[in-house]
Amino acid sequence: MSDAVLQGLGVLVKSLEIVGAGAIVLGFVIATARCFRQSLRQGVIPAVGRYRLSLGRVILIGLEILVAATIIKTITLDPTMESIGLLAIMVTIRTVLGWTMVLEMSGRWPWQRPQPNAAKE
Repeated sequence: MSDAVLQGLGVLVKSLEIVGAGAIVLGFVIATARCFRQSLRQGVIPAVGRYRLSLGRVILIGLEILVAATIIKTITLDPTMESIGLLAIMVTIRTVLGWTMVLEMSGRWPWQRPQPNAAKE
């Protein structure tokens, strides 16, 4: 690849890393502020439930962006066995975190079908 393309990909990777980290930090700040406002209006228990869901979503989005940056970096800029192994570990951790967050947010594993609502029967 030409130097200009590699340099452009390097800028893209750094940009994605900044956006991913920024999404997590900004999402945390916004979710926390919303939690405080909601706890003043509706009480702590409903606010904490929504807060946990919001944080879970923010973390998943941020991790998706960071994994995308790592994939681009590993494949195009630094294709060594060490970086590929690190990528495999990162993707595995991201997958496990995603599954557990879906379990936490929805009460079921991602591969399980939603339980039919008793009111619909």
